[in-house]
Amino acid sequence: MPDPDRLLERGECISSGREGNPRHLAKVAINGRAYLLKRYDCQGAFYRIKNVFRASRALRSLRAGQWLHSVGVSTPEPLACLEERQAGLLGRSYLLCPFLEGVRPLLAVWPELDAEGRWLYLRRLGGIMGRLHRAHIVHGDSNWRNILVGENRPGELRFWLVDLDCTRRYPRLAPARAERDIGHFLRDLSRSGAGAECMQLFRHHWRVALTNNQGDIR
Repeated sequence: MPDPDRLLERGECISSGREGNPRHLAKVAINGRAYLLKRYDCQGAFYRIKNVFRASRALRSLRAGQWLHSVGVSTPEPLACLEERQAGLLGRSYLLCPFLEGVRPLLAVWPELDAEGRWLYLRRLGGIMGRLHRAHIVHGDSNWRNILVGENRPGELRFWLVDLDCTRRYPRLAPARAERDIGHFLRDLSRSGAGAECMQLFRHHWRVALTNNQGDIR
């Protein structure tokens, strides 16, 4: 990877890390191709010490992306990770992945959908979350800003999960933990004004995928 800080400076800023968010995010170009580069900043001495024996958020995100791909759930493929350490103390870390053109967060797309479209989305997204939980993976922050909507090709709908900093994989996933994980999604669904039928539809397809490994998860 070329000098990541120089890439960030020259790239198209998406998030500058202001307001207490220790992340910088930019669309960058490498050899004529577009990528997304994320930098996680060091948050002080305690952060350095706490992470002596832990992987950086960038490395954890890279591993999480590999888990999602292994179970057939879409996320931008993690391509490279870089950690800065001095005597084992963690400094900044970087994650590089392809830049997805033409995608938008679910939060922006949802208000534009008619009733039929919303039901389709809920069936598909319930299947995605159920597939994750069947593999004992929790996303950790499934709010609607972290679900991107786009197309593989014209007319072929596809969803991507992003921001995998909090994603974890467990030897066994307790039902309560799975419920908490979909809670992020359901809170945004409730805030959208969706009624009980929408909640029930999502939960139904989540349970089907969780218990039977069925459902459309693309």
